[in-house]
Amino acid sequence: MRFRTRHWRHAMFLGLIVLTGFALFLSSWRRAVGPLFAGVQWIHIGGGILYGAAIIGWSKAFFPWPPAQPEIGLRRSRYAAWGYFFLVMLLVSGVGLLVGPSPTRALATVLHGLSALALVLWVLWHLLTRLPFWREASGEWHLSRRRALRWLGGALVAVPVVMGLPTLLKMLSGRMFATGSNDGALPGFVPYTVVNGFPDIPRNTWRLRVHGLDQSHALDWTTYSALPRRQVTINFHCVTGWVVPHVTFDGVDLLDFLISLGWDPVRKPWVTFYSGDGVYIDTLDIDQIRRYRPLLADRIDHRPLPVAQGYPVRLLVPDMYGYKSLKWLVAISVGTSAEPGFWEQRGYPQNAYFGSYV
Repeated sequence: MRFRTRHWRHAMFLGLIVLTGFALFLSSWRRAVGPLFAGVQWIHIGGGILYGAAIIGWSKAFFPWPPAQPEIGLRRSRYAAWGYFFLVMLLVSGVGLLVGPSPTRALATVLHGLSALALVLWVLWHLLTRLPFWREASGEWHLSRRRALRWLGGALVAVPVVMGLPTLLKMLSGRMFATGSNDGALPGFVPYTVVNGFPDIPRNTWRLRVHGLDQSHALDWTTYSALPRRQVTINFHCVTGWVVPHVTFDGVDLLDFLISLGWDPVRKPWVTFYSGDGVYIDTLDIDQIRRYRPLLADRIDHRPLPVAQGYPVRLLVPDMYGYKSLKWLVAISVGTSAEPGFWEQRGYPQNAYFGSYV
């Protein structure tokens, strides 16, 4: 098969995998794909596995190795070999995100992010060094319309990916250098949000409103902070694969809290949670609450929650994927039926225990 044919076939496969990967990572892209999000995730995972199997097991026929040019002393392009290396690292780290213990997944997250960063930079360099011009023996330069259109197509695909690099760098810096503050992300966490930015909710104006009981309640910070407290240490799992091992949360036991306010779980077995971002909601039933014993958490690793992690109070559901642990909690409602959560509307399971999805 001709090199050019392999090159463009390879570029289309790789472009699909990279674009779906950033659709899983960037909040604006996640909102854009809407109810197709779960399908995008499976395309990324399944396509990545098939693509990796092809470039490793079928390397000579599938990967577009440039032809050797012995007349000018060129054997095999080191440039292409670096691209191949970054792709293999993406595959290995991607598999590490899906399997293995928590420490392995935490390491795989860093390697996956670094490999993605290196690959994007490699592609940009590739575009810059392969401009659609060629030089004839006479010394004249020419522009090929076909080459120009293909180059422009590749550049357009690269633009939205490049726009996501600042977010990727922020995540990597938090994981690699343990940076983080009350305004940003904790080390190890990927700062997911379904809106642009994080809600600004000061403690002195925050209220936790509880509806659906015989009497509605609105707790301020002083009342909330006086409630009995509990502490849990868990491995925090994201449904996309990354894990933060051995993270400690402090807060108020949800079941005890609702029972103290007069909740009758037999009559109203469903609990819905609302985020201060104005968009995100999620639900749990009484069986899930009894089994997983969620927290209304306000401290992580013995310090107040960062804004990126739900300050001042978030829901924390141990042994469920992170999308169930709603951030910036401002309201709770009990009722007789479930209100579909944000990600449940987009194909994720409501009962998101570990292993239920990925």
